[in-house]
Amino acid sequence: MGIFDIFKNKKDEEKHYDPTDIKVTDIENGYLLDYDFETWTVTKMSEYDWGSNFFTREFTITSKEKIRYLHIEDDGKLIITLSEDIKFRKLGPVVLDYLELNGKPPKKINYLGTTYFLDEESPGFYRNTENEDWEELISFDYLDDDEEKCLTIEQWGDDDFEASIGIVIKNRDISNILPAYTD
Repeated sequence: MGIFDIFKNKKDEEKHYDPTDIKVTDIENGYLLDYDFETWTVTKMSEYDWGSNFFTREFTITSKEKIRYLHIEDDGKLIITLSEDIKFRKLGPVVLDYLELNGKPPKKINYLGTTYFLDEESPGFYRNTENEDWEELISFDYLDDDEEKCLTIEQWGDDDFEASIGIVIKNRDISNILPAYTD
């Protein structure tokens, strides 16, 4: 052990990222990041377990009065979406009627002039990383023809549905990622 080893901070040894090159996949609760000329704060970190040892992460980010969800999937190809909640009923009577008759959403949804196609139906589990309790859900993920816009419907239990709408973004769209300040 050299003399300089004494000055090493234990927290520095525990870092899971290169502090000179923090990537979007390194983000955790409390981090700051820039997107679309605004600074956002990560206020919550959640995790999805899709089975077969495949996990994705979702971060609630806030800027001023806005709340968005940054979802990161990395299974060999990095997929990042940025979305916001919408009222489920705003998807319209066609979706609601189809759901009532069939027990799940349709394969195609028209919303605000965009047609979304079912890309994936995924049963899984969700948890806020500050809370160890996992909740079961089914996620219905939709993409538009260009795969630039996304719509997600999450089913919690038999008849509790939530919806969000967003866009697929590039890794480079997020910049200036800074870890949470700790003493």
